[in-house]
Amino acid sequence: MSATMAAELYSQYFGSPQPPIHVGARRFPIKEFFVEDLSSQLSLTYKSAKIAQDVFKECEKSRCNSAPSASNMEKLHHLATQIATSVGGNGSSVLIFVPGMADIEAITERIEGLNVPNVSYICLPIHSDVPFEEQMAAFEPAKKGEVKVIIATNAAESSLTLPDVDHVVCLG
Repeated sequence: MSATMAAELYSQYFGSPQPPIHVGARRFPIKEFFVEDLSSQLSLTYKSAKIAQDVFKECEKSRCNSAPSASNMEKLHHLATQIATSVGGNGSSVLIFVPGMADIEAITERIEGLNVPNVSYICLPIHSDVPFEEQMAAFEPAKKGEVKVIIATNAAESSLTLPDVDHVVCLG
């Protein structure tokens, strides 16, 4: 049971003289897309569209009951990079959720190896192994001519809000 759902009950139990306070949350419209939607939603190369199709088939086959194979993770890293470069524009931020530090490093290596005219990609990791001060850079706005790509483990999914993220990619 959530404390927010049972605020009245908790208030009575602890004998609080004040009524519970409700703090409203801002909600933003979202659109969800899945790997099978990528080809129709993004301008993917033939190779990337084939990779998206392979990932979808692999997930359908395994019913996502087991961890992806190393080759499938490599395909997911490729797709995450393609998505970030497709949707990330100057001054924007893309957030990519990944399972672990190895994925953060692999995607960072791919993205930092890109050579796109007039666009600079900066990768910012959020992980418990990264010093707190370095992680704080993820909260700074993207600069002009820059695409900020934040790569974080799923542990950060429910524990932080990044103010300028335009797109979120979740690798599971």
